[in-house]
Amino acid sequence: MPQDYRLVSELVRPGDSLPCPEDADPVVRPAGRPGFVCVTYLKEVTRVPFTGGGDEEPDLGYVR
Repeated sequence: MPQDYRLVSELVRPGDSLPCPEDADPVVRPAGRPGFVCVTYLKEVTRVPFTGGGDEEPDLGYVR
């Protein structure tokens, strides 16, 4: 089964904690905002099926 991921980037202060997955390999870079860093990592997502309620079902792949 193929894995689906979402690219997450967050501005945080050094020392703050994030809900980053344990197996993620985050990239930490200086941010353009003083006192902050930008943390970027991949987060696994789950597809959720939708039904349109009628005869036609929408082609929606993800929930944001």
